[in-house]
Amino acid sequence: MTSHTDFDVAIVGAGPVGLAFAGWLANTWGDCANRIAIFDAKPLEASARDPRILALSDATRLRLACLGFPADATPIHHIHVSEQSRFGQVRMKADELGLRALGWTVRYGDLVNCLSTSLERRGVKIFRPANVKYAHRSAVDSLEVLELEDGTEYTVNLRVDAEGGLYGEAGERDQVVDYDQWALVSEVTLQVEPGLLEGGNTLAFERFTSEGPLALLPISTDQQQYSLVWCAPLAQVQKRLACSDDEFSAELRQQFGRRVSIKHIGPRKSFPLGMNWRDKLVQGRRVAIGNAAQILHPVAGQGLNLGLRDAVQLCRSVDPATVAQEHRLTLALNEFEKSRVADRQVVVKMTDWMVKGFSNHNPLLGAGRQMALNVMEFTPPLRKQFAELMLFGLAV
Repeated sequence: MTSHTDFDVAIVGAGPVGLAFAGWLANTWGDCANRIAIFDAKPLEASARDPRILALSDATRLRLACLGFPADATPIHHIHVSEQSRFGQVRMKADELGLRALGWTVRYGDLVNCLSTSLERRGVKIFRPANVKYAHRSAVDSLEVLELEDGTEYTVNLRVDAEGGLYGEAGERDQVVDYDQWALVSEVTLQVEPGLLEGGNTLAFERFTSEGPLALLPISTDQQQYSLVWCAPLAQVQKRLACSDDEFSAELRQQFGRRVSIKHIGPRKSFPLGMNWRDKLVQGRRVAIGNAAQILHPVAGQGLNLGLRDAVQLCRSVDPATVAQEHRLTLALNEFEKSRVADRQVVVKMTDWMVKGFSNHNPLLGAGRQMALNVMEFTPPLRKQFAELMLFGLAV
């Protein structure tokens, strides 16, 4: 068995959060960037081909700009929020906040490829495919020891877990909420009602239905290509997976009425939805960020943005001297954990409320939701405050 003591920081998981954290840390550490390593079980080619659509806030785009951001990302200029069979609605616009865009959509593979290229230029060591089979604390010096499937061991000062997978794939968590919903995802070609579009602005839809939220996110600037995320109980999702494209189009059209017409439906897939939450982010020399710390329902599109804010704050908390000294590292990680409490709790509770509140059929709650949406629509300062919370989170 080969033994190495090469790295100050080992990041397990080369998804967007793990890669971004490695890049930001490398920028901060400069000549010490070669003391950072990242491990992932998948080869880069597999991740780079992943067609999933990610939604990022404009604040996230700005944070990623120093590492590189896909040039073909699609801006979201306007967001239209409404509830089926009710008159309440909210329209949020980027220019009201003085922003270039409210958010951006980008393919998972494009973002991973862009960030991976950035790390190679910065001297970060990337191991992929490299499956971390086992990890333990060294009995000699209390360092973290990572063992790969081939038996190779790497001893590190700090292990950062950044890979959590989807809901249902993650390991044991402190809190688990099953919403009894699945997400059906597809890419669709639409014709949007002209009155909803202004100039060349792109428009995203969030539609709350009796079964669960339905989102349409623009993935091209021609105002026709959209990513669909339709949340509903498993039985309904299975029915929609099995039906013909014409039947599916007709049912989707019913959800939006005359606002959109469907021209083409792409392949349909599904996955379970829920919330996994880790109370403690830190265990000794091991810290969790991103989906390793929390997995959220996609209703508010905040999971990745929250995970990247975890990464930003952790990057601010550790430097080569701190990581090399156990006492200083312990203090720094404890402060990091405290600093993430408020932002995580606000986003998780708000997401949980949106799922449960808009899925509740109580007529009094329905009237309250309609009133809340209308109050926000006609109260620009309140709408601005809500949008800023969604875009930037609590200050980090």
